[in-house]
Amino acid sequence: MDATKTAVKTKKLKEEGCQHSFEVEIAAEKLKEAVHTTLMRIQQKARVPGFRPGKAPLDIIRKQFLAQAKADAADDLIKDAVPEALKSLSLEPIVYPAVGNIRFEDGKPLVFELRIETAPQFEPKGYQGLSFTKKKYPVTDEDVTKRLTQLQEGNARLDRSAASALAKTHYAVVDYELLKDGKKVSGAQGKQELVDMSSDQTLEGFIEGLLGAQRGETREFPVKMEGGPASCRVTVSEIKEKILPPLDDELAKDMGLEGLEALKTKLREVIGRESEERSERELLVDIEKSLLSANKIPVPPTLAEQQLEGTLERLVRRFGGHGLGEAETEKLREKLRPQSEDEVRLSFIMAAIARKEKLNVSDEDLKQELERSLAKAETEEQKKDVREFFETRRPSIESALRDRKVMDIIRKASKIKEVESPAQP
Repeated sequence: MDATKTAVKTKKLKEEGCQHSFEVEIAAEKLKEAVHTTLMRIQQKARVPGFRPGKAPLDIIRKQFLAQAKADAADDLIKDAVPEALKSLSLEPIVYPAVGNIRFEDGKPLVFELRIETAPQFEPKGYQGLSFTKKKYPVTDEDVTKRLTQLQEGNARLDRSAASALAKTHYAVVDYELLKDGKKVSGAQGKQELVDMSSDQTLEGFIEGLLGAQRGETREFPVKMEGGPASCRVTVSEIKEKILPPLDDELAKDMGLEGLEALKTKLREVIGRESEERSERELLVDIEKSLLSANKIPVPPTLAEQQLEGTLERLVRRFGGHGLGEAETEKLREKLRPQSEDEVRLSFIMAAIARKEKLNVSDEDLKQELERSLAKAETEEQKKDVREFFETRRPSIESALRDRKVMDIIRKASKIKEVESPAQP
C-alpha cells in the first residue's frame, strides 16, 4: 500500500524520559478503502462451495471473510502509517516502535497507540578539569614469594602417602554412593574420585566422616544432602599427599629460564604489569563514575533490558551453563539491573562527548588496531580469528576505539595524583 496516500494524524499522549507515546489516527475512509481492497484480494483466491476458485461474488466474500479483511487491512495501514508518523514527528527510534491498543469500528477512524523509544537528548558535561587519585601498587618481595608458592603448587605432584590413615593434609581416592532412607540416590555415585581433604566439600559431613579412614576401609557415615539427613558409603582405595618441587634453579629451567634469580626477575616484571593494569582499571572506573554522576540521563528501557539479558547470559556461561531457578534468576536480574542501566547510560555519554569533541574513528585507526591485534596472535589460526572478528564486529570495534579516544581527552584535561598503596590483588 502506498504510504504517501495514508494521511495520518498524531496526538501526543505521554513523554517520559526516552519513551514517547502517541495516538495515531487513520481516516475512516482510508480504512473503508483498505477493507474493500483486501476483500477483492481475498476474492481472487478464495474457495467457496458452489463457485469456481476466484469467482465467488464479493457480497458472499464479504459475509464470510469480513473479520479477516478488517484485521488484514488494519495491519497493512498500520505498517504504512508508522514510518509516516515518525517522519511527521521528526523522531528517530533506536528500536522499532511498539504498536498497541488498536481500535477500529465501521464508519470510524482506525486508531492505535505508538510507543517510541529514542536516544536521550543532552549536552555532555562534567568531563573536563577533573581530579583523580591513581593508586600505584609497588611490587614487593612478599608478592614475588607468593607467586613462587603458586608456581610450586601448580607444579606439584601427588604421590602415595606413607601414612596409613587419612588426615586433613591428604588426598583420598575413593568410591562412594549416597543413600537416603537406606536406598541409593540415583546419580549420586562415583568411582576413583580424588578428594582434597583440606578443602570444603558441597556435601556437609563428608570430610569429617572420612578422617582417620585407612586404605581399603569401607565406611558409612551420616551427611546432609540438600539440607536433609542422608548417609554416605565410601571405600578408600588410596591415600596420597602433595609433593611440592623445591624452589631452585631446576624449577626455573623447567620454565625456560636460566635459574631461580631469573625466574624471580621475570615474576617481578609480570606482577608489575598486572599492577599497572589494575591501576588503570581503577582509574577508568573512577572516571566512569564521575561521568555518570555529572550526567544523570534517562536510558531507553529496551536497550537496558537487552544489556541486562546479555549480562545474565554471560554469567550463566561463566559458571558452566548451569541454570538457575526462577526465583534465583529474578533476584540476580534485579541485582544486575542498575549496573546494566549505567552501562547503557555510559555508552550514550561517551558518544555525546565524542560528537562534541568531533572525535572520529578513521580507517587508519582500524588498520592500526588490527595490526596490534594480529601482532599478539601466536598462530595462523588465531590470526584468522582476529581478521574475522574485525570483519564481522566493526561497529563494536569502532565504538571501543571511540571510547578510548574519549578517555584520552578526559585524562589529558584532568589532574591525576599518583599515590602508593601496599595492597596487592
